[in-house]
Amino acid sequence: YPVVMPADARKGHKDLQLCRQVFDALNLALADYDDPVLDELVLDSVIPAPNAARVEVLFVASDQVDVDAALDKLHAIAGELRGEVAAEVSRRKIPELVFRVRPRLPLVP
Repeated sequence: YPVVMPADARKGHKDLQLCRQVFDALNLALADYDDPVLDELVLDSVIPAPNAARVEVLFVASDQVDVDAALDKLHAIAGELRGEVAAEVSRRKIPELVFRVRPRLPLVP
């Protein structure tokens, strides 16, 4: 017998699949920027917020970068990044990108 997944589970799987595609596309796109602020950010995760029509993109900033400056830089290039995502993701509607930047957590000895 075939396994039948509930509609919500299938939708959740598709949302996570899209988030992974967005993550990969952003990693590629950001590698092309020659910017000291962006160089100090690490793409941490992309999650539905609250669904795949809008995704939260979380970056971790190094100790050398100001979180507000990093957010300003990301907002300035948001349109370009969304265009790169559109070129890489096979979807009719490309999700809105919502950026969050958090400082790197200190290592506990």
